[in-house]
Amino acid sequence: MKKKYILILVGLLSFSALSQTHQYSNFEDLPIPLDTFWNGSDLLGGFNSGMVRFENDYDTAWGGSWKKFAYSSMRDTTTASYTNQFSCIAGHGVNNSANYGVGYSTSTEFASLFSLTTPSSGISMFKGVYINNSTYTYLSMKNGDAFAKKFGDSTNASGALDGTFGKDWLKLTVFGGLDSLEFYLADFRGPDSTDYIIKDWTYLDLTPLNENLSLSFKLSSSDTGSFGMNTPAYFCIDSLVYDGTTSVKELNKNSISLYPNPTNNFVKVSLGEELQEISFQLIDVTGKVIESTKIPETSQFQIDLTSYYKGIYFLRIQEGNKVFTNRIIKQ
Repeated sequence: MKKKYILILVGLLSFSALSQTHQYSNFEDLPIPLDTFWNGSDLLGGFNSGMVRFENDYDTAWGGSWKKFAYSSMRDTTTASYTNQFSCIAGHGVNNSANYGVGYSTSTEFASLFSLTTPSSGISMFKGVYINNSTYTYLSMKNGDAFAKKFGDSTNASGALDGTFGKDWLKLTVFGGLDSLEFYLADFRGPDSTDYIIKDWTYLDLTPLNENLSLSFKLSSSDTGSFGMNTPAYFCIDSLVYDGTTSVKELNKNSISLYPNPTNNFVKVSLGEELQEISFQLIDVTGKVIESTKIPETSQFQIDLTSYYKGIYFLRIQEGNKVFTNRIIKQ
């Protein structure tokens, strides 16, 4: 049964569940020099990070092509070509870490796959993972290239009218058994003001799929041709959370207040104490981050909802590895 992305919001409401005992794979246990990568050329067929096995297919017959997963410490956020397959557009991993994973997968290729190497005794397995675009994919969608169109443009790479103006998208589908989740790495299907291409590490809640020991991934794009996707088929992952040491803790929710809530325009957020280097995200009911801001040091701040439609939104506040999530109603 296919689960639409809106189901991910269940996890946003209970994000503090990560304060329980879990383990995580963040690729920092894979020692590689800065600005290098591993792509399977040693023909090991994959690698382990934490308790998770990441699969890799390396083909020596095609000049060293690879599929499924690699890992990287590349920081190149400007090179827009196939030579830059292993860089994340953020220039680093989650929380400025050095290493992260890179997936390659299309709707016509084998899905990228990872699985737990030591299954938990319980049925609840995967909790969540951070997702981002690769530099190559991000810049291709933003500017277009010789093979792929610029997202939001009314012409394809060859200059011909393609009739998809305002309808571009890049979607990552995560499969766990018979269930699946959808996450848009880019979405230009709505009004121009809502168009986006993911550039920051974004948390994807995997709990709707948590009764599975393995997960697989596939990318699909609105920009396709006779040979499949034109959009470069890469994505980046980091900080995969699953059963087992603490990776994310809950901020003291009893000291945080939102007022007024419901609101017509503004919400005042009081943290109860002065926090340093916090960030907050405002997320709509489709799971899309519509506002993301970093604040160096504060005990309170205000969110302006004046320009947003009436409805339910989710506020996520993070300080280091501590998070707080709550619902805001715009009247």
